Amino acid sequence: MNRIEDWLELHRLDATLVQDVLAAYRAGALSSQPLPASDAPDATVRLPARHECFVNIVVPALVGSLDDDVDVRDALHDIEFAELHSDGPRNPHTVDPGNGGPPIVVMAWRGRVDDLACLAHECAHALQIRLSGHDTMPPVAREACAFLGELLLVDHASRHNPALFKALLQTWTIENESYLGADLDALSDALSKSGTAYQYRQNYPVARLAAVQLFGRRAQHGLHDLFASGGGAMKHLPVESMANRAGDVASHLAPMPESDADRPGMDAYRRLGARTLLDIDYWKGASEERIGDYYARQLRHGRERTVFLALDDDRKPVGYATWSVSPDGGSVTLARQAAPFGDHLALQRALEQHLHAAGAVDAHHSRSARARQAAWR
Repeated sequence: MNRIEDWLELHRLDATLVQDVLAAYRAGALSSQPLPASDAPDATVRLPARHECFVNIVVPALVGSLDDDVDVRDALHDIEFAELHSDGPRNPHTVDPGNGGPPIVVMAWRGRVDDLACLAHECAHALQIRLSGHDTMPPVAREACAFLGELLLVDHASRHNPALFKALLQTWTIENESYLGADLDALSDALSKSGTAYQYRQNYPVARLAAVQLFGRRAQHGLHDLFASGGGAMKHLPVESMANRAGDVASHLAPMPESDADRPGMDAYRRLGARTLLDIDYWKGASEERIGDYYARQLRHGRERTVFLALDDDRKPVGYATWSVSPDGGSVTLARQAAPFGDHLALQRALEQHLHAAGAVDAHHSRSARARQAAWR
């Protein structure tokens, strides 16, 4: 590839779509943080030798999130390692030797937390090479896999080593400053100027944002297919849905505290308050309702557990929905969906998963010519 146009063609993207992804991030509609910040106390993290970190930390992190597949485990244990040399490339990288040979991770090891993140990044590259049968993957998808390797490491540490989790999350945040700072600006400039020379770092902004989105959806969609997809990998990246967020407004509401099992009443009133604030922003269909009627309706849905509050990655409220259930329990009718910050589709997808509805779900719109319509089937 020589020009930015070649990059777009290889990835089957157009400049406007990519610019919309970048605009969505700049507007705060796309998160760059995979998990909430840790409140663990600061502690010095001491890491053992690279091989021990690979076997005891990186391999469990990747295997546990990729279906615990024997192929995944075997592919990881096939990886070979080499040290960076002063007369070669200065940056860590992974080599595909071709002919079905094992991938080679080339990197330095100083026992630092950023070395561990780098190890997960490069091992994810190697895993993608192996699972795809050495089929060359477009670079944005390739880097998305590598960033997912880092995120799976962060997630693993969050459950097993709080001090390491905090340090890894800090490393991720610091590195965002370049990937989603200078690199993002450079990509945006290149897209706006025809004939701009292609630079490899132009792959990082979209790949990093896509990795965060995929990480958040991994429980529903899995990641194995992406790693194994080779040349067809771009179809697994949510580029279009990220671009569709460009017109969204980031939630300005305060994050919701974690649920407190000892004070369920407090949780209920917090959720009620969040729904009220969402309705104040949204206003459609509720602004003219008497406050007593509004309050009674909200309490009824809370008691009947027929309300769903959607939170973003930072636990900020972004929308809610209410519904009714038929007397026989066989059908569900949505009564209200409020998403004042623009992401109605994400609210509906989350709601569909929450309801686990086996059949059709209808939506009731009192002002519509068709009062009852299919929400999804």
